[in-house]
Amino acid sequence: MTDDTTERLDRLQQEVSQLREFAIMQTAIIQCIAVKLGIAPQQMSGLSPIPIPTPFDLMASLKPKD
Repeated sequence: MTDDTTERLDRLQQEVSQLREFAIMQTAIIQCIAVKLGIAPQQMSGLSPIPIPTPFDLMASLKPKD
């Protein structure tokens, strides 16, 4: 690969990582708001067509892996 292509790939990987972290934080915030409104995480998971991790699991996934 050329240097230009490598730089673009690195930039895209950084952007994807940032978007992933943003989505995780948004999901955790939505779950916290739902709990405040009296909606249990199990109810949210039951209504969702895809599995929703718990806020703890979401935040743990943001921690850097060694």
